[in-house]
Amino acid sequence: MLPAAALALPQLADEIPARYVVPGVNAITVPLTIALLEADVITAPMLRTPRNALLVDVFGEQEKRLSESALSHWWTKLIRKTPCKFFRWSLQVQQLEHTNYDMLTTAWFCFSRMGEDVPRFALARGIERLEMRKEGFGQTVLAVLRDAVLLLPESFNPWTALEWADQVYWRESRDDVELLEMRREEGGYKTVQELLENEDVTTRAVFFAELPEWVCAPKRTLSREQIAAAAGVYQFAHQVIEVCDQIHELVNRPDFVLHPADKGVYRTSQYPIDGCMVLVWKPFDVIGEAIDDYLNDLGQCGEYSEFIDASPVPLTAAGVREFMTLTEQTIQVAVLVEKLILLLGEKY
Repeated sequence: MLPAAALALPQLADEIPARYVVPGVNAITVPLTIALLEADVITAPMLRTPRNALLVDVFGEQEKRLSESALSHWWTKLIRKTPCKFFRWSLQVQQLEHTNYDMLTTAWFCFSRMGEDVPRFALARGIERLEMRKEGFGQTVLAVLRDAVLLLPESFNPWTALEWADQVYWRESRDDVELLEMRREEGGYKTVQELLENEDVTTRAVFFAELPEWVCAPKRTLSREQIAAAAGVYQFAHQVIEVCDQIHELVNRPDFVLHPADKGVYRTSQYPIDGCMVLVWKPFDVIGEAIDDYLNDLGQCGEYSEFIDASPVPLTAAGVREFMTLTEQTIQVAVLVEKLILLLGEKY
């Protein structure tokens, strides 16, 4: 049996910690750094230790510094190549509790919007100009825009406003007759007229009074050939078609793997209170009012996410590489979506 002295640690220099601790500010720092190394995100120059650095700093903070430097370098390089004026986001890596993901093997890569106000755009101006060329032209373009928006971080728009209106304004009633009768009984009124004289009821008729119903559920009603024929020599229509073609080409590339299920904060089990944009039909219209009502109600309940996007990323090289690919494709979509929105509408 060895004497106890044989198992004792040798006396080390003062700058070396006397006890072993997991480096980093939280449990994901070390596995995240390893994943970034294996994914070749951390490059050789980043591994060089600063001159005259204390060993306690090297052993205690190097993983955190490496991860921050590598992710910052990749993100900054990506954003610099992006000519987006309004879609400006920041990246954070978090540990999120109360989810179905293991905190020790998963990191949450989250986007936050930069700037004070959510960019708001009204789309009626351009869509109506296209509809004047041929019925269904504007609706088809709006359907293309909707599908592209679903590939971006959270946003507030006509189709999400319709979902909220159906749940809150209309209580999932079949029509306005059923809605008004339901509200009459709840309020204890004798007649529907008495209800309307005493309460503001946002019926479907009220909601769609100043916009076509298809705005909130657009469909591709025309083919590419029909749209091209309708455009004629109208330069604006051809500019819109060109951007739609670019979106179609991007999302149909063999290496394009981004899917709507990859975006949003739904995997955090919380609702978003912020978004990358607000899309309405006309400035300060009923869609905007519904969105503002939704955000106000969500803010009062206190159960929400402040991120506009949250992705659970496995702490492996493959997990990091997949996130980087999906993010790069998200940025490519964002560039074209902003271009199309600025063609169709106006910021207000």
